[in-house]
Amino acid sequence: MDPMPAIAPGAYRGLLRRPGYPSFVLTVSLSRVAGSMFNTAGVLLVLQRTHSGALAGLTAAATVIPGVLSGPLLGAWIDVARRRRTLIVTDQLLSVVALAAILLLAGHAPGWTVPAVATLYSVTRPLSSGSFTSGLAELAGMELLDAASAIEATSLNLAVVIGPVLAAILSGVVGPGPTVEVQMGLTLAVAALIAGNAAFEARPPQRAESLRGAVRAGVLALTRQPVLRTITLSSVLAAFGWGLMFVGFPRYAVAYLHAPAHASGYLWAAVAGGSIVGTFAFRGGASLARSGASYLALGLSALLWLLAGSLAAGVALITVTGVLEGPAYSGSVTLRQRSAPPEVRGQVLTTFTSLTGLAISAGAAVGGLVASSRSLVLILVVINILAAALCISRRSAAAEGGLHRTDRGTQNVHLMDRGTQDVHLMDRGTRPLNPDEPA
Repeated sequence: MDPMPAIAPGAYRGLLRRPGYPSFVLTVSLSRVAGSMFNTAGVLLVLQRTHSGALAGLTAAATVIPGVLSGPLLGAWIDVARRRRTLIVTDQLLSVVALAAILLLAGHAPGWTVPAVATLYSVTRPLSSGSFTSGLAELAGMELLDAASAIEATSLNLAVVIGPVLAAILSGVVGPGPTVEVQMGLTLAVAALIAGNAAFEARPPQRAESLRGAVRAGVLALTRQPVLRTITLSSVLAAFGWGLMFVGFPRYAVAYLHAPAHASGYLWAAVAGGSIVGTFAFRGGASLARSGASYLALGLSALLWLLAGSLAAGVALITVTGVLEGPAYSGSVTLRQRSAPPEVRGQVLTTFTSLTGLAISAGAAVGGLVASSRSLVLILVVINILAAALCISRRSAAAEGGLHRTDRGTQNVHLMDRGTQDVHLMDRGTRPLNPDEPA
C-alpha cells in the first residue's frame, strides 16, 4: 500500500496565493476562538450569578448536545442549499441572541430558562462548522488539500488553547459578564466578515438532489466506504478516550502532580499545543497506517504520565503525547476530506462531528463513574491501542490501497476542471443535478 505523498515544499505558500483562502481561514479561526470562549466565560457567569454548579453544567451541555443531534440533518441542508452564507450568518446571529439572553436571564429568571435559551447557541451550529469544513477542498484544490488539512487541524487546536485562555484572562480582569459581551462582539464581527466574503460559498459544482437524499448518501458513505468508516470509528474511539480526561485530568492533577484541580486547563493546553507541533513535525503523507502508529504511540506514551510528580513534569509528558497525536489528528482531517463524496461532504463531516461529540460526552460520563485517575489513564491507553488496531488491520490496508489508486486516477481530472465530483456521482449511478433546477 502506497501512502499519500508528503506535503510538498511550497504548498503552504501556494495556499496563501489561493483566491479567498487566507481570509477564509482567518475568519473561521476567529469564529472558533470566539465559540470556545463560552465554556469558560459562560459557565463562570452562571456560577457567579446562581451559585449552582448543576445549572452551570446543564447550561454547558445545552450549548453542545442540541448541535450534536441536529448535525446530520443540518449538514445535509448545507449540501442542498444554494446560499451557504445565509445559513452561516443566521447561525452566527442566533448565537449572539442566545448569548444576550443568557446574560439577561442568568440570576434574574427561573433557572430552567438559562439552559433553554442556551440551546439556541448550539442547535444551528452545524450550519457554520459544516460549511467551514466542507468548503475546504474547493478553496484549496485537491493538490493543496493535505496542506490545507494540516492548517485546519491547527486552527481547531488553536481555538482550544486561545479561546478558554482569553476568556479566563478577561473574566479575571473585567468579570464573566463583560467577557460574554466580548464574545458577542467577536461573533458579530465574524458574521459581518462572512456576509461579505464570497469564499464561504465555495462548494462542489454538483449538489445532492434533496435533503433526504443527502442524508441517505452521507450515511451510506460513512457506513460503506471502508477508509471513511475506519477513520470515523478510530476517531470516535479516540474522542471517547479524551472524553474520559474531562474528569480524569482534574483528578490526575491532584493525585499525581500535587496541583489544584484547575491545573487541568494547562494539561489540555499541552495536548493541543503538542498536537500542533506534531502536525508539522511529522511531515509524511496521511494514511491509515500512519494514523494507527500515531494512536499507538500516543496511547503508550500516556503510561509515562503516571511517573510525573509535579505539574511541570506532567505538562511536559502530556505535551509529548500531544506531539505524537498530531499525525493522527491532522491525518484524520485529510482522509475525511479525500474520502467523503464531494456532493454530500457537508453531511458526512457534520455527522462525523456529531459522532465524535457524542463519544466525548459518553467518555466524560464514564469518567465520572471511575474514581481512580490511574484507571482512567490506563483506559485511555487501551482505547488508543484499539484505535490503532482498527487503522492498521489488513482490511483497512487493502481498502486504503483502493482509495489511493482511485485518488491518483481522478486527481488530474480534478485539477483540470474540478470534474472529480461528476466521477463520484456516476460511480454511484446517480445523475448530476441541473444547476438551474431548484434544490
